[in-house]
Amino acid sequence: MFDYDQATVDKLLHADDGFRRLYNKHSVLNAKVDQAHAGKAAMDDIQLEVLKKEKLFLRDRMQAMIQAHSARPQA
Repeated sequence: MFDYDQATVDKLLHADDGFRRLYNKHSVLNAKVDQAHAGKAAMDDIQLEVLKKEKLFLRDRMQAMIQAHSARPQA
């Protein structure tokens, strides 16, 4: 998901409960969207769009956390 800054993602997953919750929720939503696209989960277009928007919202929140962490001076 954030391959270009995987080291920061790994640090946040280990140290930040809020980031870890967002990451796990995003992973669940991503799996649901993938299942819907593959025809393995029955879902109408509106439900799918809601999931996609929620997934993007979570990604944006995680991205902000990654940027904030990266901008901090390292001790």
